[in-house]
Amino acid sequence: MGSSSSSSTLMKYHVFLSFRGEDTRLNFTTHLLQALKDEGLDVFFDEEKLERGDQLSQALSRAIAVSNISIIVLSADYASSKSCLVELSDIMDRYSVGQHTVRPIFYHVNPSDVVKIDGSFKKSFDEHKTKRSVDEVKQWETAFAEVGKLQGWHIDGSRSDGPETQYIKDIVAYVMQKLMKHQVFLSLGEDTRLNFSNHLVNALEKVGINVFPDNETLKKGEKLPPTYSRTISASNLSILVVSKAYASSKSCLGELSDIMDRKHNPNDKHIVLPVFYHVDPSDVRNSGGHFKTSFEDHESEQPADRVQQWKTAFAEVGKLKGWHIEGGKFDRELIEFKE
Repeated sequence: MGSSSSSSTLMKYHVFLSFRGEDTRLNFTTHLLQALKDEGLDVFFDEEKLERGDQLSQALSRAIAVSNISIIVLSADYASSKSCLVELSDIMDRYSVGQHTVRPIFYHVNPSDVVKIDGSFKKSFDEHKTKRSVDEVKQWETAFAEVGKLQGWHIDGSRSDGPETQYIKDIVAYVMQKLMKHQVFLSLGEDTRLNFSNHLVNALEKVGINVFPDNETLKKGEKLPPTYSRTISASNLSILVVSKAYASSKSCLGELSDIMDRKHNPNDKHIVLPVFYHVDPSDVRNSGGHFKTSFEDHESEQPADRVQQWKTAFAEVGKLKGWHIEGGKFDRELIEFKE
C-alpha cells in the first residue's frame, strides 16, 4: 500500500502521488516523497503499481477523492502502464469539475509530446489500442493530453538544467503554500484534544474550512518544527483553545509566541481568536491561578527571557476578544450554539 495505511477509510491525504514505478521509484520519486513527508505531509502513493485491469481499485479512487493535490510524475514509460492511465483518468475527471488541484512533473520528457501524444507516448498508446477498447483508450488519451497542458515542472535532465534537489524544494514549497492558504491554525492543550477541540475541528471542516490541528504533542523541550511555524505564518486565522493545561505545555506556549509575533507585524492581517475553555480570562491576563504554577515550573527549567516572552504573549491573548466557555453544556452543543 501507500505511504499511509489504507485501513483508515476516513484518512485524508495532502498529496496523491502518481508515478510509473519502474521509471522513477528509486531516484526522483523517492526523494520527492521523503521531502514531502519531512514537512509532516500525508502522502498517498501506490508502491506496487500492479496492473489492475479495467477498474481503479476503490482504495485508490477514495485516496484521490480525499487528497488535496495530485502530483503526476510523467516519465518516459508512464503511458505504457494501464494502471497509471486509469489513475490519471480518475484524477482528471475530478479536476474537470473543479474538485481537485493537479500539477504535473514532466520528468525527462517533452511537455509537447504529452499534449500531442507523440514520441514514446504514441508507441505506448498504439500498443494499448491493440488490447483495449477504442473508447477506453480514447478516454486515456484525452486525460493524458489535458494534463500536458497544465502548469507544472519540466525536469529535462540536461547539463544546463538545474539540480533535481532544487526542483524538489520548489515542488514542496508550492504544495505547502497551496495547502496552507485559507487554513485555520488551531492551538490546543492536551486536555481538550478529545472533546471540545475535536468537535471544533469537525465543525469547521463540515463547512469547508481547512484546519491544521495540533495533532501531535511535541517532546519536552523540543522547538516548533518547520511545518508548524510555516503553517502559522501561512494561515489567515489562529484559534487558541486556552484551557487549564494549556500553559503547562512548552509546545503550546511556543506556538502562542509564534502566533502573537505574527499578530504584532503591522504588515500582517493575521486574526487571533481565543477560546477561554473553563478558565477565567483574567487569570490568563495576569498569569494567575493554576497558570501561575505552570509558569513557575517553566522558570525552574527554561531560560528567564524565554519564559518572560511566553508570559507576555499569554497575557496579551487574555486581552483579546473571544469566547468564554464556563461549562454546563456538552461541548458539541456549545460549538453548534457559537456557529
